[in-house]
Amino acid sequence: MTVKISKSLAKKIALRDEPLTQEREIELMTADARSSAQNELIEIDEDLLHTLNEVFGDTDLLKDQKRLQTIVTQRKIIYRNFVRAGHAALAMGNALLDIEASLTIGERERLKQSAEKILPFGDTVASMLKSVARFVKTGKVPENDLPASYSAAYVLTNMTDPELDAAKEEGLIRPEVGRRKLLNFRKDYRQRIEKNGEKKNIIDLEKLENKRDKILNRRKKLALEYFTLSREFREINKVIKAIKGR
Repeated sequence: MTVKISKSLAKKIALRDEPLTQEREIELMTADARSSAQNELIEIDEDLLHTLNEVFGDTDLLKDQKRLQTIVTQRKIIYRNFVRAGHAALAMGNALLDIEASLTIGERERLKQSAEKILPFGDTVASMLKSVARFVKTGKVPENDLPASYSAAYVLTNMTDPELDAAKEEGLIRPEVGRRKLLNFRKDYRQRIEKNGEKKNIIDLEKLENKRDKILNRRKKLALEYFTLSREFREINKVIKAIKGR
């Protein structure tokens, strides 16, 4: 909800010596309405008003209309661009999926190993962006609700459906929620599940994927080592045959 407050109301809120209950807030808003015609108004989100008062209530900030207007206006700009960053991350993820679809398996592997030479980031970031794009395609979380930070959105891709449902119920799936908050929620949720004896129903997808990647990397190293040893074996065997043939 958006409300408009005047300089006089901001001052009253800042100077009050009692909790801002809902009744008190209505009283202040009603009183402020009478003098709104004589005061330049600031359009401000009601929740933001509470937050600013909580943070700056004992300072002169709320009494300074110019500085208060600066915070409100610039905060809107920050949030608007922050949300755009989330859409940009998703667009990059979809673009990476399109690139991947146009490559052969061997070409994908080459891109994976040399991603930073072609892209503005390495394979780790590319993998996260692609995971987020695939996740959005499932429809489990609407694009507009996705955390703006791709690293935060990536945490959602490793959540089970029950965890996602619980996160939605707690209002944690929205653009401004950060990675740390989601990780803490997931950790607490899994601890609660484990405490209730339901650990067997939880699969840590992130750990499983990490283990898979480690196995894949180990397999590649072994394959390279096998190839090197095989070539060395053939060369040695060729020399031996040549010597025996004499």
